[in-house]
Amino acid sequence: TTITNTIVSLGHVRHDDEFERAFGAATVHDFFNLWSVVIFLPLEVVFHPLERMGGWLAQRMLGGSAVTVSRFNPVEAATEPLVRFFEGLTGGLGQEAGGVSLIVIGVVLIIATITGMGKLLKSLMVGRAEQIVHRAIGRGAIPGIASGAIVTVLVQSSSTTTSLIVPLAGAGVLTLSQVYPFTLGANIGTCITALLAATAITGPSALPALQIALVHLTYNVLGVIVIYGIPILRVIPVRNAQALAALTRERRLVALMYILGVFFLVPMVAIGLSTM
Repeated sequence: TTITNTIVSLGHVRHDDEFERAFGAATVHDFFNLWSVVIFLPLEVVFHPLERMGGWLAQRMLGGSAVTVSRFNPVEAATEPLVRFFEGLTGGLGQEAGGVSLIVIGVVLIIATITGMGKLLKSLMVGRAEQIVHRAIGRGAIPGIASGAIVTVLVQSSSTTTSLIVPLAGAGVLTLSQVYPFTLGANIGTCITALLAATAITGPSALPALQIALVHLTYNVLGVIVIYGIPILRVIPVRNAQALAALTRERRLVALMYILGVFFLVPMVAIGLSTM
């Protein structure tokens, strides 16, 4: 889910300072999630704590009165007409060529949008507007985490939330230390989508569906508690992001290699090894 804001940061690639700030703000989310996997995956494989906690919570929740919440995604509703338009344009190219064309169009639109947004933010984020942003996000860890969670619950997409914060970091409105807690809140808030979907399922599948959603929530909450709650671990994702951003400032190709390696090569290798 963090590839979107990493791609968004590429919209600042022409300006050294902006790109370093934006890429650092994007990849701090990556490194936090990578370290969460490093810490919790071995524990889960051996002891199954997340599976057990998710199962226990699901049984308690289903033991009460059932609550079903209809799922509505405002971002999806707003973008669906545009998506259908481009699907119509590329429909005659065939499934594979059409899919690749849609990806290219999407990336171009993201970069163009973020470039324009960055210019607007530079002119808008002054005075009172900048103070409001700092009050909501930059006043400390708890307000930052809460803001990230609330915004993500409203839009039901952590990719959207974190992608919106990257231009603010690139423009210098927010620092990496302020963006960091906000992205952690987005990590927690994104679980609402799975929870809403799980509440709509009835019958024998209701328990495992809710358990999976609660495992997702428990994993993200524990990740914040363990990594951000322990000072010696808290700084690791920030330092990783700062080091990578400084390197990409000097060598832009590193950014492309990072995206291809972390989001494509490593997962494919892991899948290949798991099937052997």
